[in-house]
Amino acid sequence: MAAVIAIGGSVYCLLIYLPRAEKDKKERDENSPSYKILDHLAPTVFASLLVLVGTGIYFLLVNYTAQTGLKPGYYNLFGIKMVFVAGAFFVSMYLTFSLRVQISDLDLNPKNKGLVPETLKKMIGLSRMVLALMTIALFLGVWLARF
Repeated sequence: MAAVIAIGGSVYCLLIYLPRAEKDKKERDENSPSYKILDHLAPTVFASLLVLVGTGIYFLLVNYTAQTGLKPGYYNLFGIKMVFVAGAFFVSMYLTFSLRVQISDLDLNPKNKGLVPETLKKMIGLSRMVLALMTIALFLGVWLARF
């Protein structure tokens, strides 16, 4: 469920909604659709990734004894998947707790209004990167299920 929320929400927001909503917009500011969407998307994706990591660790701990008869190459593929998961997790954490915070409190820090267009551009690019990392990790997880 968490993967569906993270990947589905990111696909809708980044690939469907934002290109159409910003079609005629020339500049991103605190009233632009990208500001509003990314303010909600970043913490949602981070929480979903946190749930995915937590349930993955729980699954490994509970099913530890059932992992003795796996085919060769399982742990190699699992390690590659963990690299993508860790990358998505830490980039999402940077988006949520660093970039989003820079522009989320514009009422308290009006000097940050000049940072909004550049920060939003960076957030969109990093959100697309998180989407790609999550999608690759999801497909590697499906492939691991075959072992």
